[in-house]
Amino acid sequence: MVATNRRVDLIHERVDVALRVRTTLDTDATLTVRTLARSRRILVASPEWARRLGGEQALESLASVPTLSSVEQAGQDVWVLVGPGQRTATVRHEPRLACGDFLALREAAIAGLGVSLMPDHSCGAALCSGQLVRVFPDWHAPDGMVHLVFTSRRGLPLPVEALIGHLAEHVRDALMWGEAT
Repeated sequence: MVATNRRVDLIHERVDVALRVRTTLDTDATLTVRTLARSRRILVASPEWARRLGGEQALESLASVPTLSSVEQAGQDVWVLVGPGQRTATVRHEPRLACGDFLALREAAIAGLGVSLMPDHSCGAALCSGQLVRVFPDWHAPDGMVHLVFTSRRGLPLPVEALIGHLAEHVRDALMWGEAT
């Protein structure tokens, strides 16, 4: 099992199946794709950070507050957000923490380390419990499609077929009901 946010080459890296989230599926034309659900990344922070931001802050203020990003390397990051009337905004920022693990990002946001752009299903329980709150709730990243990618439906080993069936059944429900961690 490989857990990464980078694009994996299934054939060259000998990966049987990948679980991906993309805004478009055009890059997987030579592979078999099975769409499971939609995912929306939202801006979240601890209640303390939300109070610091205040209710009337402009979206551009994100560039000057500590942020937590899902990129896997340090350096500047860019968040493209969609808001009221399908307006778009680009926020360039230098993350305090850059990490490809959404569990670690969620815990860092809960600990008050900054604002994070996270999949709603990754932080749903923390939002319900009040550990996290949405900031700039009218803004979110473009919706992504959660999908499985594999090389072919023919000739798959039985364990791979079983994994695909299991993921198709359970990932959709977990994402839909906010049970994913």
